[in-house]
Amino acid sequence: MKYLAPLLISASFLVACSQPEAAEETVTEVQHQNYVKPEYGQTVLQQYLHLKDALVSSNVQEARDAAKLMYMHLDVLKHEAIVKPLVEIIENEDLALQRERFYSLSQALQVALEANDDEVINAGREPLFIQYCPMAFGNQGGTWLSAEPNVLNPFYGDEMLTCGVVRDTL
Repeated sequence: MKYLAPLLISASFLVACSQPEAAEETVTEVQHQNYVKPEYGQTVLQQYLHLKDALVSSNVQEARDAAKLMYMHLDVLKHEAIVKPLVEIIENEDLALQRERFYSLSQALQVALEANDDEVINAGREPLFIQYCPMAFGNQGGTWLSAEPNVLNPFYGDEMLTCGVVRDTL
């Protein structure tokens, strides 16, 4: 009896260690929606909005395509601050990198709009909303432009779709 108890304890440990875990962790993927509109105008600003919607949708190829169209409508020598992040978006298939470059692009485009750059501003355009997400880029925050007042976050897509606020109007 004295030897039976340690034997039973050892056997139970062996059985317990050889059993698969009862509850494995499952990782659930975020299902991304498509926020890209069926059609956009052929202006720099409209293609910027196309790019923003592609990033909201987490669609890498659509973002690259919109960036290419935007690039085609720019004077590359005059708009170096806009062209540089555009080229990096076009050349990369990394969604996180595209989103980082979109932030730089948004800043440069906002500067051009505030300077009333005729090439960037199409006549009779609707107001643009400057939107801000405080959590973007490691809580550094980031802004972008939108044609709609409701927030659809291009830095996080469906992971945090409505994270952000409208800061101003252009």
